[in-house]
Amino acid sequence: MTDLTIAVNEILDRRNDYTTAEDYYEGMADEVFTSMAMSRVMHRTGNRFRLNFAATPVDTVNNRLEIASVSAVSPEAGSYLDRVWASNELVLETGEIHKRALIYGDAYLIVWPEDDTLQVYYNSPKTTVVLYDEENPRLKRCAAKVWEISVNDNNTVRARARVNLYYSDRIEKYISRAERLPHNPKDADFVPYVDEFTDGNGVMPHTFGEVPVFHFRTERPKGKPEHLNAYGAQDIINKLVIGQMAANDFHGFPQRFALAAEGSSESADFNKGNGTAFTNNTPGEMAILNGIKEVGQFKVSDPSTFLDPFKATIRSMASITSTPLHYFEPTGNIPSGEALRTAEAPLVKKVRNRQLSFGSTWREVFSFILKVGGFNEDVQVHWKPVETFDTKEAMEIAYKKIQIGIPLEQVAAEMGYDAALIETWIAKIEAREAAKTQPGNSAPGDSDAQDLQPDTAGVPDNPYEKAA
Repeated sequence: MTDLTIAVNEILDRRNDYTTAEDYYEGMADEVFTSMAMSRVMHRTGNRFRLNFAATPVDTVNNRLEIASVSAVSPEAGSYLDRVWASNELVLETGEIHKRALIYGDAYLIVWPEDDTLQVYYNSPKTTVVLYDEENPRLKRCAAKVWEISVNDNNTVRARARVNLYYSDRIEKYISRAERLPHNPKDADFVPYVDEFTDGNGVMPHTFGEVPVFHFRTERPKGKPEHLNAYGAQDIINKLVIGQMAANDFHGFPQRFALAAEGSSESADFNKGNGTAFTNNTPGEMAILNGIKEVGQFKVSDPSTFLDPFKATIRSMASITSTPLHYFEPTGNIPSGEALRTAEAPLVKKVRNRQLSFGSTWREVFSFILKVGGFNEDVQVHWKPVETFDTKEAMEIAYKKIQIGIPLEQVAAEMGYDAALIETWIAKIEAREAAKTQPGNSAPGDSDAQDLQPDTAGVPDNPYEKAA
């Protein structure tokens, strides 16, 4: 099989898995029935009731995956990255890419110059895939994207499947012969797609030297949805909630009954004539039921029948997805201090693993962007802190890091401060320290010393000295 058929078949084969992951995240997964009869009865109304907890493992991790800054070696490269970052609104796109990678397990980013600007945009794993070298699974062999377009075929608009194969030196473009792709597409089902950018064989060369498609994944070689282990628990929750709502219609209100006296031939006079039993029971009136020995009412349904297994299922979901229980029960007893950090330890470890995986891909992305812009240098991706600390604890920890010799720039980046702001602070602190070493500037209050002090208006004192 060629790269064309391998890539297209892999995208089609995994598309259902990605749709399932999306349904569970969006709360659209159908209730699972063991009886087809019950499925038909409950289908119309049952799916209206949803308590979607399967999204919590995804959102909990995504909320802690926030890039603080991206730094290059030279100021010129840093300025170029800032322009690309701003023009592509990557401050918004990064969160969306992380979220989609967590939902599907995979997400893709394509970097390509368009109209004299560098475009960086997300692509769904439902349409995109990267193929890796079999001998070296870290080496990208090629990438592919499949999507539908409309073409005019003899004055009739028809749908066709378009395919792009991305290599390190070219892009190969194809289009399907038929409107619908067969179950297992072959090379014969496609023909080259020729446009203004390609030659007669549908090939568009480029000089980037690498595949311009980047793969974000939760695991290797292929990612898994962050909430995959929550599927079964969410099915149980759906069934419990929908079952409780169905039972509420029948057992939610008291149902009364009347027992006729033994041997009585008289009938109670509380029938409308249409089979509906009734009797007036308003204040100041007395109901007389002829031939009735006893009246009573059935006990309403006990909510604990549903709520107890419901709570147990939520606890199970928290355990199997390494998500702290207090994220599922925010109104419960939320731990604090050391107890909170102990409870969140599995989550923190999981988030750090995602930072390693996603950070490696982001480093590839930004290095490629610099390469396209004419800069041959490395970049560093800085993440905001993962652990939960209050302000006082964070400042104390930062001060201790500085005491043991960690550079101020690194500590400030770990605390989530913007790279440009850190650079400004460091420059002014260095200038202030340099001014102190000048002759005549050592005496406090010396007028010459005051004249030589740099302008630090609006610059806070070293926060780590405050923490001490």
